[in-house]
Amino acid sequence: GDEDGNKEEGGRKEEKDHPRAHTPSGDKIEGGGTHRDSISDQNPRAERIRVKLWLNEELVKVEMSPLEIGYQIISKVENMKASLEYLWLGVFLSFIMSVLPFIFRAHNADKHSGFSKHAVLVSVDELLREPLELQLIHFIGFVLTMSLSICFITLFVVAERAYSQRYLYAKYFNALTTMRRAKQHGLPHFRLRSIQNIKAWLSLRSVLRRVGPLRSVGIIITSSFLIMLTILTVVCIQFFSKGTTSMNMYFTWEAMAWSMCLGMYLLRLFTLGNDIQERFDSQSLLITEQINLYFFMQQSPQKKEQLVHANQVLQLSSKLLKEIDNRENTNFVLSPLVSQFLSFFLLSA
Repeated sequence: GDEDGNKEEGGRKEEKDHPRAHTPSGDKIEGGGTHRDSISDQNPRAERIRVKLWLNEELVKVEMSPLEIGYQIISKVENMKASLEYLWLGVFLSFIMSVLPFIFRAHNADKHSGFSKHAVLVSVDELLREPLELQLIHFIGFVLTMSLSICFITLFVVAERAYSQRYLYAKYFNALTTMRRAKQHGLPHFRLRSIQNIKAWLSLRSVLRRVGPLRSVGIIITSSFLIMLTILTVVCIQFFSKGTTSMNMYFTWEAMAWSMCLGMYLLRLFTLGNDIQERFDSQSLLITEQINLYFFMQQSPQKKEQLVHANQVLQLSSKLLKEIDNRENTNFVLSPLVSQFLSFFLLSA
């Protein structure tokens, strides 16, 4: 009895040494609130659950609330260095859009050879022979096109950054119930073996799905999709009415170039949105937890009643989340018109 009492006191002391994780200050989310306010609204009493945490390669059992777990995920994502790949891609595409008039001019300089080294030299020679006023107009047009293109593509860079953060939220949330991945990412780990753990997991999932500028990013995607659709429609009408001669018009070149630029970024955003949906799709995770509950029942028959209740809650949660996910999609905040068009296009394909 004395040995058991010493063990309990040692366990309490260990929990007191690591009572909770560090919680950073609240960051604002869309709508004027903070992550702290959003999580508190979902779980007003902030019930604490027992989790496993790795501190200096040592496994420690501590008590944490969904607020602290959510903040650990959010702070981990926000402290990561942002990727600049799509920013530099935007600068490169803006430069291409700026020199597109000169490329079109070089292509039409020599109709027999088309776009070649000789055509480029002829176009440059003609440009240098023009009056200074015309050269100044060309330079101003280059600068304005470059600036406006960078400003427009910056919106896509911001949207891509927001979607990348949401993907990391979903990835780290999906790793909470797996010990190997939780240890790999330095996150707390807990299993869905009690109603309290399931409640905290559902609250955390609901909050992380809505973190970030969903509405503003949705407006960017919807507007860009409608612009690209309008451009392609005009190009197709012009091609069917004028045939191959429409390719000799500068409008067609610029329209096709903008369509490719918009298509690349929209493809990236749609791919990220699909990955986010797959990470937050919890059906396979809930089924795995139900199987683990049956295995745990065999190992701990004295906890069978508690585990049966947890299993029933998991089954109800699985049905509820499946119904909600089919009716509501928070990855793309698109207008009803665009959503209906996409559904019609996919079904037709």
